[in-house]
Amino acid sequence: MEDLGIFASLDPVALDQACVDAVYASPDEGKAALIERMESRNGIHTVETAAELGLGNRPYEIKAI
Repeated sequence: MEDLGIFASLDPVALDQACVDAVYASPDEGKAALIERMESRNGIHTVETAAELGLGNRPYEIKAI
């Protein structure tokens, strides 16, 4: 899969959500293998549960610097 750049945040849940969204939105055909691995490990459920436990928030804002 192509390089999506560097993501950073003080909120680990927002960071994970942004990375997951970036992978799904990527036009790279190579993303299929990564998505398959993420889904086989219930990756989005980990993000959902982390938010439910109060470890962070899923909404995020991308700021290019």
